[in-house]
Amino acid sequence: MSFNILLVDDNNISQQALAELFQSQGWHCTLATNGMQGLACAERQNFDAVISGFFMPLLDGPHFVPLLRQLDGYANLPVVVLSTHSQEEVAASMDMSQVNGFWRKPLNCDTKQQLLDHLSTEIVAWRIKAA
Repeated sequence: MSFNILLVDDNNISQQALAELFQSQGWHCTLATNGMQGLACAERQNFDAVISGFFMPLLDGPHFVPLLRQLDGYANLPVVVLSTHSQEEVAASMDMSQVNGFWRKPLNCDTKQQLLDHLSTEIVAWRIKAA
């Protein structure tokens, strides 16, 4: 099954590694380097899930996700946050009820597979609810 993923992260190494991972699964991946670019992409195109970094220039994850949720079609879309900080540190600055998962960077082989599995499950559940 092919999915359309929006990856919003200012870390080029993480971005490329995840884009390659998604593409190896036959998934399409659109890249944005900050929340402003991510919102522009989301306004132009529909996605099956959004992966967002936490700290980014111009518009960071804690501000990007609530704005994304306000866009038509994105209120219940699967959103995952990635950060080098712990989930507790991220939760202190962000409403975690607006996201469907958290992964700490850097991702190793096991966590990459867990992320793929989690996204697949979340997207399929979202599609079933939306149908």
